[in-house]
Amino acid sequence: MLTVSPFVAVTVLVCWNPERWGGSINPLAILAMSVFGIITVPLWPTYIPAVVATPFIMRRVACLHFFKCWPLWSILGIAFILGTIAGVGVVSIVVPWREPLDLILNWVAAGAVSGGATLALISFIYRYEKRAA
Repeated sequence: MLTVSPFVAVTVLVCWNPERWGGSINPLAILAMSVFGIITVPLWPTYIPAVVATPFIMRRVACLHFFKCWPLWSILGIAFILGTIAGVGVVSIVVPWREPLDLILNWVAAGAVSGGATLALISFIYRYEKRAA
């Protein structure tokens, strides 16, 4: 969550509007901006609690019958939808709401895609661990 989420968020920002976020789609710049994103203090009140709470929540979810028995595609779909909602919630604290609509949409899209991709990946990992155990 500390690596995938910021990288996906920055990738979405850069791909959405390269001129605003560095001028071009440059993997090295995306990586540098991802590291900077982790240390950005305004995101900490939402991101750090999410990083701390996710393992506790996922351990409980991984023990539920549906998590073990439903097809993997349905678990990943549900995780992506819930992660999208959570990602928008996490990023909504730092969205510069007084800025132009395009910038707001940049941030919301970054939070949505990042949250969805991250929770789907986390769910996949927990599902795989439960099958291996």
